[in-house]
Amino acid sequence: MMTVLVPMSAAFYEEFAELLAKDYAEENVTAGLWLPDTALERARSATQNALPQGVETPDHYLYEIRQEEPGETLGYLWFANIERYGVRSAFVYELTVYPQFRRQGHAIAAFRLMEEHLRELGSVAIELNVFASNPGAQALYASLGYVTTKMNMRKPL
Repeated sequence: MMTVLVPMSAAFYEEFAELLAKDYAEENVTAGLWLPDTALERARSATQNALPQGVETPDHYLYEIRQEEPGETLGYLWFANIERYGVRSAFVYELTVYPQFRRQGHAIAAFRLMEEHLRELGSVAIELNVFASNPGAQALYASLGYVTTKMNMRKPL
């Protein structure tokens, strides 16, 4: 079974935005950064600010991760390709593979496809953030060659 990236449809975007907001809110609450009663609205607002034109937001790429046959959606990938510090680089905002499709190589395949596309766009690097409470994602990114470049630390009072 082959993994492919398909440009996200406007119809799927609505589902994506809500799933993204719920996940982002939960991660920030778990990390102790946001209060539970305002987290979901903050996450929705953050998505709207980052993607004011939805799937048409310039320099942002939103994909459904699918199986080539039968075309079932396995998850989604969102990244931007922008110029920062005088060079073009990418930032991965979100990678999600639905639980029933995890540990089957889809995330690795999606990242490899993304890397090919970014090379064609002239990117020289890819950056991302990962929550400390997500060791599975950290292991995935390390296996793909990502290294820690900075670390935020926090102490609750």
